Amino acid sequence: MTPQPNGNQRVKISADSIRAVGDAPDFTADVTVKEIEPGLNDYLIRIDLKERTSPAPIQINWFVPIVDIVGKWHPTIGPDRSLTANWATTTQTYATLGAPVFTFFSSEDKNRHTFALSDAINPISIRTQLEEEDSAANCRIVLFDAPWPQIKDYEITIRIDERPHPYHETISTISQWWSAMPPYRPAPVPESAYEPVYSTWYSFHQKLTDKEVEANCQWSRELGCKTVILDDGWQTEDNNKGYAFCGDWGVATSKFPNFPSHVANVRDLEMNYLVWFSVPFVGPKSKAWQSLKDKTLPKAAVGSAACLDPRFASVRQTIIDCYRTAIEEWNIDGLKLDFVDRFTAENPVTPENETADMVSVPAAADRLFTDIMTQLRALKPDVLIEFRQAYIGPAMRKYGNIFRAHDCPNDATSNLTRTIDLRLLSGNTAVHSDMVMWNPRESVEHAAMQLWATLFSVPQISVKQDSIPGEHEQMLREFLTFWIQRKNLLMKGRLNPVQPLDLYPSVHVENDEETLSAIYQQQHIAQLPKNSGRKLSIVNATHKPQVHLDCSKIKTARELRIYNCLGEEVNRAKISNGDSIQTIAVPSAGYAIADA
Repeated sequence: MTPQPNGNQRVKISADSIRAVGDAPDFTADVTVKEIEPGLNDYLIRIDLKERTSPAPIQINWFVPIVDIVGKWHPTIGPDRSLTANWATTTQTYATLGAPVFTFFSSEDKNRHTFALSDAINPISIRTQLEEEDSAANCRIVLFDAPWPQIKDYEITIRIDERPHPYHETISTISQWWSAMPPYRPAPVPESAYEPVYSTWYSFHQKLTDKEVEANCQWSRELGCKTVILDDGWQTEDNNKGYAFCGDWGVATSKFPNFPSHVANVRDLEMNYLVWFSVPFVGPKSKAWQSLKDKTLPKAAVGSAACLDPRFASVRQTIIDCYRTAIEEWNIDGLKLDFVDRFTAENPVTPENETADMVSVPAAADRLFTDIMTQLRALKPDVLIEFRQAYIGPAMRKYGNIFRAHDCPNDATSNLTRTIDLRLLSGNTAVHSDMVMWNPRESVEHAAMQLWATLFSVPQISVKQDSIPGEHEQMLREFLTFWIQRKNLLMKGRLNPVQPLDLYPSVHVENDEETLSAIYQQQHIAQLPKNSGRKLSIVNATHKPQVHLDCSKIKTARELRIYNCLGEEVNRAKISNGDSIQTIAVPSAGYAIADA
């Protein structure tokens, strides 16, 4: 008999759960519990520091019995979702890094215990440590473990959800909870955020020319891309990578002799134009270095570059002015803002010529981006802003309308996992894949796997027309056609990614008109959703020429048309009602369709 989730024990947080870390000054804590519905509780915690002071670390602990729990999930977890023992690492969250939410799930993908914090701006440390003595997870939150301004009191709500709903639905409700809070109201998402993208990064790196970029924009537009992102390299004559020249953000005229004219040529193709900026970096070879070098965080950025400190008003204004100029003078449609997670919590610097007007780096970053977006939206209401995983929390949804998976070149498994992880928490914010690339000598089926991994996100393509074989181009054209035809289903349908512990061996999506199931792992048996005559698509994103389907919910027999990855019909098959498990021959990287 399967034990009840968490036995008869309900998690409780009380004033006794809250204590100082080390020799913190005296304080008092009060906990008020509000039951939203059975199994869903908000714990409002009020901390009184007795006097106005910079708070010392305070921790909150509670225990979750490990009963019918097989794994955990949080937004920056990576591939290991196991229940790691008491040497588990601490997860840091703040405005520009991750999001304060953890989920424990069962073997049947049900939520067993999810907790989330109302404070997604300030630095908070979270640890879920398995205690060997009693097989329980010690959930620990540490507040004030970073530089803070002086305060007298502080409030935070911990929402704990133990309702046995599908894990992905539980995570989605946390996203909705944050979205309803005025401090985290998400940015509007124009439809253009859902259009396929051509990116110059993997295809060009820093070796850019206006004519070659325009040629590949023309090509990708014909394939179905409606946005281009000009990545690193446009701002420097140096092509050796690194960030020593960042900070001035002037166009390299040897590459783009007339940048506004170049942008106009691309926009004439009816493509949106976004430009990359590494937000915090200033390099020693930039002209800006002398005026900004003393207003940088103690922690180095990359190589010789430093990371600007947003606690200084002059730093914030410099960044804002830069982006205003780009939007106004170049007539671009948006920005790709990179390395935002380098705004880490640090002790303040003390230059002689200016005093910082803020103490907390994450709070200063929040103020910076609030001011950026207020001014940019006044210039262009539908401005597109891309942020990269892992700066993808509720605070970042206020500013960005595109969240992209973290870099994973030529790595289909990571692109799938990262885009699905993003989808779980991002609401209507457009989730994009990392830029797709592959070796031109790869088989066309294996190359197609890189694209199928992006199916449930907006695909970003980063290969050159003259670098891939004609067969690869045909496959790419077919994939984009397939994706565009189903865009509304894929981006706005009801998503069900199964088995998070195993990195989503199949993913399903449905709306009132159609369903789609994509299978990513060989030998996995994918349960098709109840179809009721709706259009059905099945994608075989594995290296085997067959898929295994649980058809127990299919009430009527369906005829399938089978296609290879080039879009050529190669066979027909039937799904029989009444037979639970069926194996259907579908080419590797191919797909099957049953019409409504």
